[in-house]
Amino acid sequence: MNETQLQSRLAQDRNLIDRALRRVLRPGSAVPSRLSEAMRYAALGPGKRLRPALCLEAFRAAGGSQDRAVLPFCCGIELIHAFSLVHDDLPSMDDDDFRRGRPSLHRRFDEATAILAADALFALAFELFTRTRIQAELVVSATNAVCRAVGPAGMTGGQMMDIEGRERGRKTEDRGPVALVHRKKTAEFIAASLESGALLAGAGRAVCTALRRAGMELGELFQLTDDMLDATQEEGPGEPGNRVRQRADARASQAERAFSRLGSGYALFAALPRLILHRSS
Repeated sequence: MNETQLQSRLAQDRNLIDRALRRVLRPGSAVPSRLSEAMRYAALGPGKRLRPALCLEAFRAAGGSQDRAVLPFCCGIELIHAFSLVHDDLPSMDDDDFRRGRPSLHRRFDEATAILAADALFALAFELFTRTRIQAELVVSATNAVCRAVGPAGMTGGQMMDIEGRERGRKTEDRGPVALVHRKKTAEFIAASLESGALLAGAGRAVCTALRRAGMELGELFQLTDDMLDATQEEGPGEPGNRVRQRADARASQAERAFSRLGSGYALFAALPRLILHRSS
């Protein structure tokens, strides 16, 4: 699959997921209007929808054939991602005023509304998991994979380590601890998005394990490209950006090899690392 075909396929997935998200987040009388508006602002804004698309494509690659059955789970993954971004931006966390070119949720509304909207998105994600019309034990296994990735040993633990590092004045150049934080905050959830899609399709342990490992490589690549974009924006082209580029190139090659070993049915994923490596946003 070439880059143009891959971009087209991901755009189709994004449109499918966005339509499903709009249905899920349709305003209703049971939810306070301010809370509903804040949830929609957080979840329906600009975004790649990468994680739910990875889940959907892994489901297809592993033999799943009914997109409608797995879409609730994919939407749940995106809601967890939106929840994590709202928390990341809070003054007590990363204290960011903007997200994806728009005011952060706590700036667009207020801090209390942002916290409640994030909590609501997180809870709704698990409600959507229960609506997934697939064999119950497969849904439980997929949910467990996501829980591990976002729980205390995953995303939440990574955020705690990030806070502790800032409190101690740890330098961002200290790659060891920072790399571990990024692995927990970013790579684990990307890997779980892939693994959960395969689990929902009934894939065997070997395939799911291989997808998870490849997903970790992809997640670390995604974070490296973030670092690369930040370095270019803050410092312009130069040695720090070049060092990150070298690490990203190596990680992209590792991810390509990991996905290629899964066979031709996973050709889409083997093409993805280069697309991520060359992204501009």
